[in-house]
Amino acid sequence: MNIVSQATKQNWHKLNIKKKGKLTTRANKRLSQKNIMPMEYFYNVNNKKNIEVLLCIIKKEKWNITSVLLSLGINLLKKANLYQKKHVQKVLSTYPNEVIPQLVEYPLPTDEKDILGLIYQGLLLEGQKNKQGSYYTPYPITSNMTKNLDFSKEQIFFDPCCGSGAFFLPLHAVHPEQLYGIDKDETAVMIAKINLLLKFPCHEFTPQIYCKDYLKQNNFDTKFDYIVTNPPWGALSQYSCNITEVTSKETFSYFFVLSFEHLKSYGTIRFLFPESILNVKLHKDIRTFLLEKGCLKAITIYQELFTGVTTKYIDIECQKAKQNEKVAIYEGQQQKQISISTFYHSENKVFHFIDTIDMKMIEQIKKNGIYTLSNSIWAIGIVTGDNKNKLKEQFFEGCEPIYTGKEISKYCLNPPKKYILYDRSQFQQVAQEKYYRANEKLVYKFISKKLVFAYDNTKSLFLNSANILIPNVPNMSIKTVMAYLNSELFQYLYTKLFGEVKILKGNLMLLPFPKITEQQNNIITKIVNELLKGKNENNDTLQKIIFYSYGLNQEQMQYIKGQLEKD
Repeated sequence: MNIVSQATKQNWHKLNIKKKGKLTTRANKRLSQKNIMPMEYFYNVNNKKNIEVLLCIIKKEKWNITSVLLSLGINLLKKANLYQKKHVQKVLSTYPNEVIPQLVEYPLPTDEKDILGLIYQGLLLEGQKNKQGSYYTPYPITSNMTKNLDFSKEQIFFDPCCGSGAFFLPLHAVHPEQLYGIDKDETAVMIAKINLLLKFPCHEFTPQIYCKDYLKQNNFDTKFDYIVTNPPWGALSQYSCNITEVTSKETFSYFFVLSFEHLKSYGTIRFLFPESILNVKLHKDIRTFLLEKGCLKAITIYQELFTGVTTKYIDIECQKAKQNEKVAIYEGQQQKQISISTFYHSENKVFHFIDTIDMKMIEQIKKNGIYTLSNSIWAIGIVTGDNKNKLKEQFFEGCEPIYTGKEISKYCLNPPKKYILYDRSQFQQVAQEKYYRANEKLVYKFISKKLVFAYDNTKSLFLNSANILIPNVPNMSIKTVMAYLNSELFQYLYTKLFGEVKILKGNLMLLPFPKITEQQNNIITKIVNELLKGKNENNDTLQKIIFYSYGLNQEQMQYIKGQLEKD
């Protein structure tokens, strides 16, 4: 029996889910019965109309999908004068599906790289693709991820979730016996075999493509020179894999760690990942593995999207070798070298790309920052467990106002919009009473890319979308600390070092505060008092004081301001 929390029910309500747990909006694509044409998979988009006509015929006739793809595969093999060859017949004999005569003779486009994979993707339901976390990789991406691979010394290439064989198609100067692939989709494996037969028309061979579940059936001793793939992602693994490095239980992480075990020393592994792997806390496990187990060589950032998916994607190239000091970052036509050390700056080992000029700037700032917030007091806002019933929009007897993250702006709090009966025994999680009732405290937005800290001396309550900080930094008043946290310089530091959508305590504790004089503290505190009254005339002066406290000059200050304008 599944117990559903009140918070979960509220999230369901926001997403418009019925009580049975089914979404009534597009938010849950796993239930979608639509077919989606994968436009990114076309090599020639002018073929779209012809393919759509074919798909309509297939759906109207209600033909079996595997029979459809087998018949179209025979179509292609006949046109290539390969169909009657013994090795081809041997492969086809393992698929005793019905052959559809109309499709064997159907006029197919001749300028697609993977016409069978394209048609297969067009026939699959969106919900089915989403559940599997499987989207076929376009030729420009597979070509980029396999470029410059050398097969002159009989190197072996492996794709552990090969689909229709997209990563085999762009390979050059390679013999079919150097290629291995696995996929648990039987129809996809059939397509991959046919694609290899078509790719190597002058060779007699049996494609080394096997229908297996790599995460379950990986008990083989072969080691590979190259492992390149686009693993399933966006879906939690259903397997209880004995891979302790993966704590997130994400499928693509299991695939990577397991594949790395099957990589030869100095071999190359290259995976396509969702962009979220760069900075989301959940994926700290795989980032740690990448940094500690191999040589992280390159990260390529793509701007394209898969049809029906809003997540951007990247590819990561790694070697089974000692780690270099730098990693190459490719984005469009731009390339830069980033120091591996920058990935250790954040608590979650975020892969954030810091240029050399920024790295020197940050090193100077850190050199002049000798204090941190490590000795400060931290507290969460109230977790009610039932906001719908416990938060009210109107004042009522016995209640008091409670602030949320939405009411926090820099320095000041906006008027509260919610009221609550403060009964600690009725809340799911609360901090100690003395922290809520402190004479002075700072509060900050938790979900935010920007550092936004406000001052509270009213002993007010805060919801868990706001966190509480009672700072302890030598020679700094609480208002001076707030000035630094709200400053342009700290925003620059936080963006460059962490770049996360949450303001995490662990990251804040890494920010460096300088040693200042009592006079400097008094000046900053005075300016903050003016800001709290809505007087902003001296804000520019405040920013300069903070910049200069780290020994930064006018040119460096303008550079940082320019970087903030870009973000």
